Amino acid sequence: MNQVSSTYKLIASHNQDIQISLYTPAHQGIKSNGHRLSEEIYQYDAPFLTRPRTENIEKHFSKLYGTKHTFWLTGGGSQGDLTICALLGTRYKRVAIALNSHISTINGIILAGLEPYFIPSVSLMPTTDEVITALETSGVSALLLTHPSYQGVILDLEKVADYCHQHDIALAIDEAHGGHFPFFDSQWQSTKGQSFPHSAIAFKADIVSHSMHKYTGSLVQTALLHLPTNSRFTVDEVMGVLPLFETTTRSNLLMLSLEDAINRGFSEEGKALSWQAIQECDRLRSQLDRYGTVLTYDAQVNDPLKIDLKSDRLTGAELEELLYDRGIDGEFADEEGLLLIFSFHHSQKDFQFMRETLAEIVPILREKAKKDNIHKNHFCRKPQIKMLPKDAFFTQKEKLPLSQALGRISSCCIQKVPPASPLLIPGEEITDWHLNVLDDRTIIDTIC
Repeated sequence: MNQVSSTYKLIASHNQDIQISLYTPAHQGIKSNGHRLSEEIYQYDAPFLTRPRTENIEKHFSKLYGTKHTFWLTGGGSQGDLTICALLGTRYKRVAIALNSHISTINGIILAGLEPYFIPSVSLMPTTDEVITALETSGVSALLLTHPSYQGVILDLEKVADYCHQHDIALAIDEAHGGHFPFFDSQWQSTKGQSFPHSAIAFKADIVSHSMHKYTGSLVQTALLHLPTNSRFTVDEVMGVLPLFETTTRSNLLMLSLEDAINRGFSEEGKALSWQAIQECDRLRSQLDRYGTVLTYDAQVNDPLKIDLKSDRLTGAELEELLYDRGIDGEFADEEGLLLIFSFHHSQKDFQFMRETLAEIVPILREKAKKDNIHKNHFCRKPQIKMLPKDAFFTQKEKLPLSQALGRISSCCIQKVPPASPLLIPGEEITDWHLNVLDDRTIIDTIC
């Protein structure tokens, strides 16, 4: 009767030797001081919350964020993306998206019957000029931009928003990786004498989604959907599509953690903790500046709580292994680098351990030969869309090995996780690029 389940064992055994976790969710598995999350939490898991009953809660959120209306979500940022696509589908047919779009955006495009136009770019995250050029030449009526990027790179969003506003293009922002930006408002930044990224809420966006567990510390699956004050969409329009992607029984526990995280983020205590983490991250960057290319970071990353660690001696995956053996677990590694994500839960002791560990591995790296240059845009392509994704997905399929699928039209999604960006979508022609990038054992659903 008292035997521990295998699922519990799996979760409890994860990273037992790790001293610092530098990945999402921001709560880091540490119990917060939120007064609602107690040891008797299960007594609160009694489903009774409905949207009408939480109207005042959403009004409270709207006031904090300065929006026309803010909706709470318990289906994660993916629910926000699906809702946005359904909302766009009620008015528009063709939407511009970037190669770094989340797979939930692709799923939403399929369900809403939208036609995607992929912004031509030299990297997964397009530049400001690439976005503007695409809007000038594509004839789209809507833009759904994933911003900031997973790695923390931002565009001149104000310029993009102004262009959309001037040319009557609906602007939707998947700000899953910028859920903490609203806490760094202009007044707060002025007191610190530093400039940090602003949320899309502050610009002329029409709808903005936030994944709240990633950087604000609430439980996984919590999210927000915002209608900024100047949004072209109404509350009733959002409510018309939101139930398509909601359960009829919402989690009270997720709601409790969401409210606690928001109130904490906007509180003086929360801002002080974030500021402390930002200063410590700056101190780490200053330390890395002394190591040259042996151990450095991507200067294009604008998020003050992210460090994309790089070395001219090791790949990101090899860096990950080197740090993991010393008790540091990062967010994501690839050929180029290792992404480290910090939060308000990291203490000065954690940062001290980071500084000591970085100093420890530099002599090891210097003994190694320089690696061959990695092609930075390995996963960048220009998708050849031959069919509407909805039509390609909802049709008869034939399974083929990748080696036999060249020239065929895909009927499935294949994603790179993380950050869950699509490598193949329904309606896309399978090209030599896919044969070079995907595992040769991949089986693909194709159009019959």
